[in-house]
Amino acid sequence: MKKNVLLLGATGTAGSAVRQKLLKKTDSFITLVSRHASTLTPTPDREQIEELDVHDVVTLAKVIKGQDIIFSALSAENSDNELADLATNIVTVMDQQNVHRLIFMVAMGIYNEIPQSVGPQDNVDNNPMQIHNLKAAQVVEKSDLDYTLLRPGFLVSGSDEVVITHKGELVSGNTTSTASVGEVVGKLVTNENLGIHESLGLNQP
Repeated sequence: MKKNVLLLGATGTAGSAVRQKLLKKTDSFITLVSRHASTLTPTPDREQIEELDVHDVVTLAKVIKGQDIIFSALSAENSDNELADLATNIVTVMDQQNVHRLIFMVAMGIYNEIPQSVGPQDNVDNNPMQIHNLKAAQVVEKSDLDYTLLRPGFLVSGSDEVVITHKGELVSGNTTSTASVGEVVGKLVTNENLGIHESLGLNQP
């Protein structure tokens, strides 16, 4: 069954990779959302663009209505609470619009899962910049949605091979290819039972 997928943060590095993989590996209809969406050229019959500020809850509700899956590659720019506030808006509007499936990208290190052998400098206990990712993840985890959290490391180019770890497990590396993020999201979109209520660490083999 063809799914309607809303891609928040469509012009970013991860969002662009997910977009390309969804076009290639699924038959989904994709709504591309970004403050700079007008720079994109939508694929005929497969995509549409919505240029908006995701902080605007009223407009956000309009684009979430009728979607099957929401994917967020949003990032925080201004404060420790910004990403958590955006996550709260997304969860609230999804509940209002009766949309249940959320795939939300945060970052590796929010559970202090990076071991000493890899380099723990980006664990939340060592890097205050991770606090916004942790707070956003907590918002999503406390929701009643069918969520999947994705925790990539430093985004790099490379193949779509990926090592997946679960919450409570240490990761084996701190880099993640953008292609592998797209590959994982593609599988989550096509298999509605995959990754529900899970937080998945993604790193290169």
